[in-house]
Amino acid sequence: MNCFYVAYLPVPRRGFTPVEAAEFLKREFPDASQWTCWDITHTPHGRAVGKIVGKGDHKQGKVGGWTWTRVPCSYPEFALWDGYDIDPAKSDDWVGTLRVEGATGETFMLFSFLNSLGCIGQWYMASTLDVALLDRFAQDVHRHFHPPQKLTVHVRGGPTFSLELSDEEKIFLPPALREDIERQVFSFFQNAGDYERLRLRHRRGFLFVGPPGTGKTLLLRHLVRQCHVRFRVTAFMLTIAKDTRDDDVIELFQSAARCTPALIMLEDLDSLTQESRVSRANLLAQLDGLEPKSGLLVIGSTNHPGDVDPALVHRPSRFDRVWHFPLPNLPMRREYLAWAFDGLDDSTVDRLARNTGDWSFAYLNELRTTAAILAMERTPLAITSDLAERAHDLLAAQFDAGKKNHIAPPSDVGVGFRAA
Repeated sequence: MNCFYVAYLPVPRRGFTPVEAAEFLKREFPDASQWTCWDITHTPHGRAVGKIVGKGDHKQGKVGGWTWTRVPCSYPEFALWDGYDIDPAKSDDWVGTLRVEGATGETFMLFSFLNSLGCIGQWYMASTLDVALLDRFAQDVHRHFHPPQKLTVHVRGGPTFSLELSDEEKIFLPPALREDIERQVFSFFQNAGDYERLRLRHRRGFLFVGPPGTGKTLLLRHLVRQCHVRFRVTAFMLTIAKDTRDDDVIELFQSAARCTPALIMLEDLDSLTQESRVSRANLLAQLDGLEPKSGLLVIGSTNHPGDVDPALVHRPSRFDRVWHFPLPNLPMRREYLAWAFDGLDDSTVDRLARNTGDWSFAYLNELRTTAAILAMERTPLAITSDLAERAHDLLAAQFDAGKKNHIAPPSDVGVGFRAA
């Protein structure tokens, strides 16, 4: 590290060298015995650290899942502004000392100072030798100020795909059901440190059950997006096929364990041990084995809960909570149809809602799709009440025949997790 040269040319002495900074900090904070000089000049994420304090007289704050607090010392405390950025939440740099604490209790102090080259925001002194911790901190802060636009879902047994973080679908579920699920999922990632303090295993499993097309996959996509945005959770998924083997399940859990916090999705759980080469013993070992795999949340789903191995659902620590997704009742069908057929008169919406008993959200969605296709045959292009009624008559015949096993239900009512 050059302390007095820039581009091999000497510069006048201005501020602290790293050695001098360390000596200053040992006098100010004698309990901190070791300090690391963190040079962020050539790191891809470190530059964002200069923005965490922001402009103004801020004494504490949160950024990227970390909490910071100003620590008084004899070094001046202030933030810098270059005069161009008018966003008050962004600062060019800051000086002084912060105490930084992570979600799982990691703590270190961070000192920013004018260095011997006359620059602020190039070198930081950190009261830890754990450079991996500093790198993780910098990455989280960078993502906070430069959030990704897409989320990658890592798939075992199929192609990896991405979800648009801004593409949040409309969810129709009983409010109490949705609130309970969100509370349990978000609490798992938000309160990781509390699990350790209360001596709880930071590992849970949840199961969604219910008829096809009742919103299980839609809510799962919502949870994946929100967990990534809020807690930087990495998403993993298993594609189940006839040639899915034990090795696929083992590799799925091992990959997720290397990227915690992580969320694992196991859809069509009933078929995992019945229609693939995955053994019951191996699946149970991954869900509830001796290896800890801390920081993993597993969410499974099934259209046929009666076909799921009882050993999976009748013992907490494999799937601790099971939620049933019901077919939409009359008020929910009316709410969904009013949203799907925006512009139709209330009487038509009410009549459609009353005539679609036992229909899933997937069938109700197909009702709108069928009406839209019929509308393409007319000018002007518009979904009218008569077209909605005609679409209902077509689908009602198909629905009744499907209930009598004359034909299979539409292929789009399955659970399958998709990026659409």
